[in-house]
Amino acid sequence: MKKERRHYSKGELNRLIDDLIHPLYDRNPELMVVDVVLHGLLEQNPPETVLKFIRYSLPRVVKEINSHTRR
Repeated sequence: MKKERRHYSKGELNRLIDDLIHPLYDRNPELMVVDVVLHGLLEQNPPETVLKFIRYSLPRVVKEINSHTRR
C-alpha cells in the first residue's frame, strides 16, 4: 500500500520559514537576507519579493547598520 504524501501550502511554508528564521534575527541580523531569499524562492515573484523586503525588512536592516556605525 502506497503512503499518501502530504503537501504543504505556501502559507504553511512561509510560516515555517518565519518561525525558524525570525527568532534568530537578534543573534545574526544577516539572516534577514536569508529570510527574504527563502520567501522569494517560495513565492517565485521577484518584484513582489523586492517590495516586501523594502516594506518589512529594509527598515530593520538600516536600523542595524546605524547601531553598528555609532559604536
